[in-house]
Amino acid sequence: MRTMTCHVTRAWILLVLLTLLSMAASHSIAGGIAGSGLVLTAAVAKGRWMVMDFLKLRHVPSGWRLLLSSWLVLIAASAWLAATIPLLRG
Repeated sequence: MRTMTCHVTRAWILLVLLTLLSMAASHSIAGGIAGSGLVLTAAVAKGRWMVMDFLKLRHVPSGWRLLLSSWLVLIAASAWLAATIPLLRG
């Protein structure tokens, strides 16, 4: 039980650090293509940790993990494209 608590605590700390990193990146690189990509990459990493550790899907069949991870990447890529297209148009 103690090992499980340490694992969840470590995952929670990493999620908080990723949140702080994405907040810092969004304020320092105001609206840039790289800044939004960095923030969305952190969001995908946090989402994957949430799915694997907090929803306890780490031991389900690999097809489900691939499906959920692909969905996260698809949503983040769509958001990045929606933010990038107006910047590229000028």
